[in-house]
This record gives sequence, C-alpha cells and structure tokens, in this order.
Amino acid sequence: MNLSRSRRVIAVLALGVAGCSAPATPGTPATTHPDVTTTEPAPTAPGTEPSDPEQPRTSDHDIAISIPELPIGGNADPAGTGTLCAIAGWLQPDALPDTGVTVTRVWADPPNGFRVGGACGGKPRCAGYTFRPGDGKCSVTITGPGTAEGAQLKFAGGFPCTPARESSCRELENRINPGSIGLSQPDPPSPTG
Repeated sequence: MNLSRSRRVIAVLALGVAGCSAPATPGTPATTHPDVTTTEPAPTAPGTEPSDPEQPRTSDHDIAISIPELPIGGNADPAGTGTLCAIAGWLQPDALPDTGVTVTRVWADPPNGFRVGGACGGKPRCAGYTFRPGDGKCSVTITGPGTAEGAQLKFAGGFPCTPARESSCRELENRINPGSIGLSQPDPPSPTG
C-alpha cells in the first residue's frame, strides 16, 4: 500500500469519526460524554381565572349622586339678534357639597324653538361646569325664535360621595330645591332692505 494512500484513508476515517460526534439537531450542544444529559424544565400552564365576577371594593370608590334639577338662578338677557345670554349661579350655598356639583345637562323646558349652546358674557360655559362653595357663575347661549310662553332654562348635575358619607349625601340631595332661569323670546332678526 502506498504511503500517501494510507494517509488519505486515515484522514477520511478521522473526518468520519469527527463527523459522528457532531449534534444531530442544530442548537443542541455537542457532547463527548454519552452518559451526560441535559433537560429543560417543562413549560407550565398559565393559571386559570376564577369564573365568578369580582366583588367591587367599595372602600375606594365614590358613589355618584345625581340631581335631576339644580338650584340655579340668574338672568337671560338679549345678546344680539335671535340670541339670549343666561348667566347662572348656585342659589343654595348650604346645599353645596365641598366636592362641588358638576352640571351634566342644560335644557330649555319646553324646548319649543330654543337651542342651548356654549358660553357667553365672558363666563365659562355651564355644560361641564363645577359649582364649588364660594365659586362663581357660568353661562349659556340660547338661540332660536323661542315661541314657548313661560319657558325655563334648567340644569341637572351630580357630585361624588364617599361610601362612608352616603347617608349625609342623600340628605343633602333631598334638601335641594330646583331652580331655573326664565327665558323670553329673543329679539327677532331685523328686516333687511
């Protein structure tokens, strides 16, 4: 046998043996010790949620107290052709909680021909306004022909109350006397000529 040929056979055998020690799957570490094994922990299943609804935690949630008609008063004065500007104020300071009362709705009753809108007279708009003890006034723009005799501008609102004070909040709610602002017919548009 030729010496170079035997070197080739040895080289091929050496490569063949080295190739057998390579891992069968990529990412698996090669090992020369067949009795050493590695294991990964089995994946755990996620916990299950209870099927019953959770009970609310009343200790940290306020109760919303709604007031269908707030004790509001003021004047609705002409503010241009077909427009009135109502400046509204809280009439019962003794029935105003420390947290204030936020206006949630403003409407004309009956609505015949009146549309209630935004701010006027340099005061903030009443929709979303919060009346607070010692605090000011808000405004409402009223437009339209306003055909209803005796129409009134009315306000609804609410305030938050802690559960521990719910009975005193309900008592305060019961002391409120509804108020409104009288609406007159806005000045008609002048004829153009």
